[in-house]
Amino acid sequence: MQTPLTVTFRNIEPSQAIETHVRRRFEDLGRLHPRIVDGDVTIEAPQKRQVSGRPFKVHLRVGIPGPDINVTRESGKGTAAADINLAVNDAFETAGRLLVEKKREAA
Repeated sequence: MQTPLTVTFRNIEPSQAIETHVRRRFEDLGRLHPRIVDGDVTIEAPQKRQVSGRPFKVHLRVGIPGPDINVTRESGKGTAAADINLAVNDAFETAGRLLVEKKREAA
């Protein structure tokens, strides 16, 4: 990767554990497609505070030669940690499938 991964938190306190998880998952993508040049991940919570559960959105952009891979996933309502991890994992699994398809098309 030529440019470091950028992780942004919106309307939520930054979490080192979540950021570490995101960076680890991004490294895994590098094993699927060797030509990743950069990436951005935004973890977003709604502005309005809710009493029980908050849906979280994860926006993932993976920069590769040609069109970038862009994925957005949203979790349901539940416990905060479970929702964030669910949305992060879903976004990275989708991006992984798309990267494998792009790599297969290029071959």
